Amino acid sequence: MKRRADRGTVRLRLLAASTCVARVAWYAEGRLVGHRRVWHHETDLFLPAGRWTLEVTDDRSVADPTRLAATRVEVVVRVGWRTTTEVVLDRGAVLRGRVATAEEQRARFATVTATAADGRVFTVRADGLGAFTLAGLPTTTYLVRATKGAWQSVPVLVEPQVGVPTEVALGLVEPATPVSRSGAAELVVGAAFTGTVVDPSTGAPAYAALVELRDARGTLLARSRADHGGRFVVGGDLPASSGLSLVVKSGPDRAVVDRRVLRGLACAEGALVDLGTLVLPHGARRPRPARHDLPRGGAVAMALPATRV
Repeated sequence: MKRRADRGTVRLRLLAASTCVARVAWYAEGRLVGHRRVWHHETDLFLPAGRWTLEVTDDRSVADPTRLAATRVEVVVRVGWRTTTEVVLDRGAVLRGRVATAEEQRARFATVTATAADGRVFTVRADGLGAFTLAGLPTTTYLVRATKGAWQSVPVLVEPQVGVPTEVALGLVEPATPVSRSGAAELVVGAAFTGTVVDPSTGAPAYAALVELRDARGTLLARSRADHGGRFVVGGDLPASSGLSLVVKSGPDRAVVDRRVLRGLACAEGALVDLGTLVLPHGARRPRPARHDLPRGGAVAMALPATRV
């Protein structure tokens, strides 16, 4: 690549845990501008002045368990300057499992998609037995879903760790939307919100807490409940939105319904927004006020007509 006078140089130093061929892509304001393969430990990129995002990935297949995890760095390029940036490719997390249907124990060649919390999407195709492997994943939270034809699975929230493959079971149980004119389902990865609801006094997970997502007008968009660990995922098919509100209510174990509202939330297309730990406050149970307008009890005389026998 020839150097131009109106550009700067980014010297990329690749530090990989194992020998691999990497692929570097550069983005400007979230838009992919270009990419190339890298064989050497050092390579030069000649880019226009400005702020760039470099994403370096292992060029091996996502089904290869030895694949290294991708990483992103931010660099500022100045005309005539050379900026040295080190990128580390280390071992990544591995997701593996099987996709099944209600009628059969396997869903052949289903598409499995894992959406990271920062919006990155990793996709692989299951084999003839419905088994799949997604390797080289950065350690973060993922929303995993399988799609085949007109059917899709319920999104599953996982947090894979390096060194131990995480098992995921996906069942095609609900129709996929939207559907194209040809009748084939179009894969649409929507946004979602996740978090953990805890009790303020004990810090224990709030099991079965009700979570509702509403738009600026108060219209219900999605509803979910927290699991035994207090974790919840609500959405999964949302477009890029803003001005949303998240309403969290206590579960059936509370006699008094506790409530917390988060306003002004926003999500990008395909993003998984982690809201962290949500403390559900306990509302004081106020005694019912006395009603002074109710009539007091008393003896009432009843006069009956005389009856001659």
